[in-house]
Amino acid sequence: MKRKTFVTIIICLISTMLLAGCGNTTGASDSTMSDKPKNVDESAEKKDAENDSETVEEPEKKEENDEKAAAIGKSLAQRMAGKYSYQYSDDELYIMDVVPFGDNLYAFCGRAMADDSDSFEAYTFWTSEFIPYDADEVTSTDGDTTTVNELRFSIMSNAGKYWDAGCKGTVTLTDDGLIFEGFDDDFLTEDGGGSREFARDDRVEEAFSYTMGGKGNNELEGVWILDRMRADLYIRFDGSDMYIYCKDPGSEVFYAAGGCDCHDGSFDCMANFIDDGGQPFEFSCDYKVDGDTLTLKITDGDVPEQIPENGKYERIGDGRVHVTTMNEVELSSDSLGMSGGYLSYDTLREQDYYGVFVSSAKSPEGCTLTIDKLEEAGIFRSFVVYTPDFSELNPEPYYVVTMGLYTSESDAREALSEAKAAGFKDAYVKYAGSYTGDRYWYTMYGGEKIDVLSDGVMIRGVSLAIPYSTDGEPIDADLLVTKDTIFDRSADFEAFGNYEKGDTPYEWIVRNCKLMNDDPDEYLMNGPALSGIFEVGLDNNKITTYYGSYWWD
Repeated sequence: MKRKTFVTIIICLISTMLLAGCGNTTGASDSTMSDKPKNVDESAEKKDAENDSETVEEPEKKEENDEKAAAIGKSLAQRMAGKYSYQYSDDELYIMDVVPFGDNLYAFCGRAMADDSDSFEAYTFWTSEFIPYDADEVTSTDGDTTTVNELRFSIMSNAGKYWDAGCKGTVTLTDDGLIFEGFDDDFLTEDGGGSREFARDDRVEEAFSYTMGGKGNNELEGVWILDRMRADLYIRFDGSDMYIYCKDPGSEVFYAAGGCDCHDGSFDCMANFIDDGGQPFEFSCDYKVDGDTLTLKITDGDVPEQIPENGKYERIGDGRVHVTTMNEVELSSDSLGMSGGYLSYDTLREQDYYGVFVSSAKSPEGCTLTIDKLEEAGIFRSFVVYTPDFSELNPEPYYVVTMGLYTSESDAREALSEAKAAGFKDAYVKYAGSYTGDRYWYTMYGGEKIDVLSDGVMIRGVSLAIPYSTDGEPIDADLLVTKDTIFDRSADFEAFGNYEKGDTPYEWIVRNCKLMNDDPDEYLMNGPALSGIFEVGLDNNKITTYYGSYWWD
């Protein structure tokens, strides 16, 4: 027998004996008292009983000791299970119900109103997966801290996909709750890191609303596995409760649970998904147990696609549930949802513009003299418009000098007065219509988040606009750069900081992300390369081509 196992058994035995002693001091029934040895001194026994009565534990203290005793021998993941809350403000609580499967850590999270209610239900919610970097940390029976990557998703947003590639931090179990450090997600910790302690709180909403009901069957008890090539499906029966679990390395976890009502060879189940806010699904199933083999056949109901209509499962022990670690996670562009849904050009394409046109030419070079004259007159907001880029301008290619593009005719006429006062008597207001071009500007200020994926990078929260200076509002967008994205041959590569000959945009971005983290000084030597205005071609949310990188003065 291993020393660690032997010590654990001894501790359990001692704890059991102590608890039994506590029970006797509070008055055991006759049936629990053993016969008294004849040589026991009656007066000594009476004195001991009086002393014991003086040290009877308070109910709260006894409950705490019972919990500690029950936790002996459990993994860190199992000991972290439970409900927690953080008082964010006078009006709002942050809540979570931590529900491991095996030693995989998951939590139903949300925000709730901080009233005097006996229960706190989330008005907005999501699921957090706490994926460890080292499985030994979450399986440890004596450790209290694990380093994880938090991945979040919700049925309410992003089509159930992950919000982003996650953030790294540590979770520490204390007597009072869980301490989260370094996550920088403004829920577990504040933006910029720091720490928060979520206290144990039984009033928090359940992750699984339909457990603890129905009638179980002992022959189903335990953990069963259906072997599959990419991601195994697990089912655990615990009394009348049924837990269903599957973790694919490239997508969000499938985790559902509910209560079963077992009959002879069949059961009915009502359950919910961890990310679905208590919305139920129901199904019926025939079953047959043959030794360590369980055959399930779905007979009726709304069954999730992850559960086969006919399946043959093998019985395993709790310790054989695989623990998914970060080196196994395979995030790709298919894993992540867009924070605002898939990019729509409608807002940018439906806006109409008015220009203050000063001159035109058949080439950009033909506009140079007019631009110079405008600047000599103190007008510095002029630029060149390519006429095929707008619905109401000449489809034959012309280059037009305009003093800005405006979303209202009145603003354009005000600018026209300024042009005429400066001596440009032939200037006039022209309705340009909507933008029909195929290039866009996205602007990064340095605070956006870039997720490096297996097949590209996702650039979060950029400001997207048409490639002209206007008074129109840009839109927020998440843009995907894949390994197929290219630099246009006309691009000025010197403007792309830390560019190396032969780079693709993907390689250039990944290099700069690494420099930002590993060597910020070297990253800044050629300017903050990932900040600025970038002119790109788009196909939905995917950047197909980089045309230019422009810096602020």
